Amino acid sequence: MDATELTEEIKTAFEGVLLKDGIGINQADRIESRQRDILIQKGRNLDRMWWTDWTDIQDKYVSSYSDVMYYMDSAGIKWVLPAYMTYIVNHYKEGSFSIDSTIYVLEAGGLGVDKVDLYTDAQRKVIAKFLQFMVEVGEAYVDVESAQNALDKVWGEYL
Repeated sequence: MDATELTEEIKTAFEGVLLKDGIGINQADRIESRQRDILIQKGRNLDRMWWTDWTDIQDKYVSSYSDVMYYMDSAGIKWVLPAYMTYIVNHYKEGSFSIDSTIYVLEAGGLGVDKVDLYTDAQRKVIAKFLQFMVEVGEAYVDVESAQNALDKVWGEYL
């Protein structure tokens, strides 16, 4: 599968996924840095002001906020994951920390194997295809062992 085809599948599978009450990028970043509650709330407000849809998230945020998914809830991860996968498919050769961080979240089943159930069949399939793509691009760019482990233990059954 080529990058263009995969990014189109990601876009289609996650079309209409919104943050709603989930923890977004700015809020998670402020939680990670242990900021005061009022600043965490400001981050929450920024997430809703800046991004209506995950497709609004610019690449510069994906590359800059590499580990925010560890501080998000499942709704936040489901919302941000397609933006990260799309960025990674298009920029994996650039070496962002967001690449392996995203693979590690998927290796954990989206932060818990039970979280897999939060995704539709189409979303689970495209996540599996994304991981397969990561394995195929090779160790020069990604943690292939973790991507393969994510396929073997969690997502591979959806291929």
